[in-house]
Amino acid sequence: MNKYLVSSIIIFGIFIVFTLAIYNDIIELNDYSSEGSLIYEFDTGIMQARSYFFSSVTTEIMNILSDFGREYFWIIVPILLFVFEGIDGRIVAVIILLSFMLVIPLTTLVKDLIDRDRPLVFYGASVNKLPVDESYPSGHASMVSAGAVTALLLLRKSPRQKLISILLVFEAGLVCLSRLYLGVHYPTDLIGGILLGSGVALLVTSAHNMIERLVKFKI
Repeated sequence: MNKYLVSSIIIFGIFIVFTLAIYNDIIELNDYSSEGSLIYEFDTGIMQARSYFFSSVTTEIMNILSDFGREYFWIIVPILLFVFEGIDGRIVAVIILLSFMLVIPLTTLVKDLIDRDRPLVFYGASVNKLPVDESYPSGHASMVSAGAVTALLLLRKSPRQKLISILLVFEAGLVCLSRLYLGVHYPTDLIGGILLGSGVALLVTSAHNMIERLVKFKI
């Protein structure tokens, strides 16, 4: 069986179990307003630890990453790959775009089903209020993870490609970190988003050979 498909199934399985644990926690803790569970202690412990890293400069950087590191950056990336990275770049660009087309509605669906409120406390110089949508999973994390995992899987034939992959993974990590720093997501929201985005990327990448033939045929 296709190794990417097998990996995708495993990650989706982990995501489902993890999501059910989050949902059960919300129910038991009355919409996450009580103390007691391991998930609650993990999330609130890390949220409280954020205060050690607060500074005006860091906050400004994190706001920029949060505002521009998802849609704007990851719309430009597939275009640049398609134009400048030859056949490999075109294949990766198509897979990234297909992954986005799957991960965005899936993230929205899971958000609606789980219906987890955003954190009650947050920090950010330019953040005036919490986003209006639900907290789990993080849409930023799911989208940037889908793009970064695709690049990591397929852009590795040359030192140049490997460098591009590493930079994209680094950027995705910073975007996830910015959402945590600004307090608009719990850590487990980010974990759920990373799992979902990675699973989708692996699923679409499992059709790599078919997409490659399609891209070459169009060229």
